[in-house]
Amino acid sequence: MKPDAILLIYGEGGHKTQMTRLLSKMIDTGRCSSVQWVGLCENNQEIKSLTNYSLPPVRDKHSRKVAVLKIPGNLWLYLKYLRRIHRAWKVKGVISTGPGIAIFPSLYFRLLGAKIVHVETWSRFETRSWTGRVMYRIADRFYVQNREQKRHYPHSIFGGLL
Repeated sequence: MKPDAILLIYGEGGHKTQMTRLLSKMIDTGRCSSVQWVGLCENNQEIKSLTNYSLPPVRDKHSRKVAVLKIPGNLWLYLKYLRRIHRAWKVKGVISTGPGIAIFPSLYFRLLGAKIVHVETWSRFETRSWTGRVMYRIADRFYVQNREQKRHYPHSIFGGLL
């Protein structure tokens, strides 16, 4: 029987910092102590205490043409990794702090019955992120870290800064 797991999806920089803080708070409160934490990260940005899977970014941030060419190959690679994760773990939930690498895995595991939680980045005040626009529609719970974001995401939950 596969062990239960919560998949944590994050990117580099602030996304990783936010996930590290969130994970620390969840572990300190003793919540979800009966599940394994599995990380799905971007560009080898692993959190050392997790079982990690690392993927390349979905798109090229510097060139739209290169991004369009990379997406089909990257999605195939993502599907391969997601199937590997699914074979090893029973993913009960997905928690994301962005970036765009969160969208496809969230959809995949949502179809398999997992609950999806997205935490919009703390660097947004006046605009919505591209990932946030999509995740707002598919997440079971959507958290914002700045009160100003409630205007853009009316059904979100204000959680304060991580």
